[in-house]
Amino acid sequence: MENRKSVLITIVVLLLIFTPLSIIGILNTNNIGIMEENPNHEIYYERKIYFYDSEDKFLSYYECQTEVCDFASSLIDDNTYGINYYKDGAVTKAPIVDEKYTFINDGSAIYLYATNTGSNLQTYKAIKYYNTSIENNIYIVQNSNNVWGVLSIGSTLRSVLPFQYDFIGLINNLNEDGSLKADNFIVLKDNKWSIVNSAGSTITGLIDDPIIDYTNEYIISKNQDKVRIYSYENYEYLTDYNIKDYVILDNYIGIITDTFVLVYENLGVNYLGSYTLTDNSSEVDLEKTDTKIDIKVNGNVVETIELT
Repeated sequence: MENRKSVLITIVVLLLIFTPLSIIGILNTNNIGIMEENPNHEIYYERKIYFYDSEDKFLSYYECQTEVCDFASSLIDDNTYGINYYKDGAVTKAPIVDEKYTFINDGSAIYLYATNTGSNLQTYKAIKYYNTSIENNIYIVQNSNNVWGVLSIGSTLRSVLPFQYDFIGLINNLNEDGSLKADNFIVLKDNKWSIVNSAGSTITGLIDDPIIDYTNEYIISKNQDKVRIYSYENYEYLTDYNIKDYVILDNYIGIITDTFVLVYENLGVNYLGSYTLTDNSSEVDLEKTDTKIDIKVNGNVVETIELT
C-alpha cells in the first residue's frame, strides 16, 4: 500500500514538472512555425506581407484578402490642374514609418496598418506623398466620401487638416534635408481655391481658378492659357496684360506674354526691365548673379538687367 502511494506521489510530481515544460514547448514550436512559414524573411510570401524591425526581428504580417495586394502607391492628381508639384520622387511604394505604420493597398481599399501590432487602423481610398519624404511624416489621404484630409504620422497619429477638401496639394518646395515642405497646402473646396497653413487657417483670399504656385508674396493661378497673379489679400496684379507664363527667381519675377518679358523685383511697383519676343513659343528663363539678371530665350542670353 505504501509502495502504491509512493508511486502515485511520484507521478503527480512528474506531471507538475513536465506539464508546464510541455506547454512552453508547444508555444515555442508555434513561434518557430510562424518564422519557418517564411524561412528567408521575404517581404511577400504566400499571400502575406511580412514586417521586420531594423534588426530583422519579426513584427507581424498582413494577410492579403485579394490578388491586388501591396504597399500603397501615391496618387498624384496635381497635373490635372497644372500645379507646380515635385516630380522627381523615387519612393514608389509607401514606406514603413518608425517601424510602426505603413499603407497597404488590398483590392480597392488602402489600409493604414500598424506593423508593430498587426492591426488595421483606418481605411482610405487614396493617399498622396509625391513619391518622396514630406516633413513631419505628412500624408495627404482621401476617404471613402472622396474628400481629402492630411495626417501626420509619428509616435501618434495626428490630423493636420480635416476631411473636407476636394483637392489638397503641395508645391515643389524642398527643405535643406531634401524633404518636401508642408507648411502650406493648396486646397479646393466648394469650387474655390485657397491656401491653408498647417494649423488649418486659410491665409489667402478665395480664387476661382486653380492655384498652381505661390511665393511669400504672390499667389499664381491658371485657367487654360491665362495666368493670373494675386497678392495674399486677393489683389490682382497686371490686369491689363494677357499673362501666358511666369518665372520666379528668388525675390524677382518674370512675366511672360505673347510679345514680351517683364522683370520685376516688387511686382507692379519695382519694374526692372523687359525684352520683346519675336516668337511666342519661345522658352524664357531668368538667371541671376549678385550684380545682374540675364533674360534667356531658348537658352541664349538676350538681355541683361543691371542690379543697383
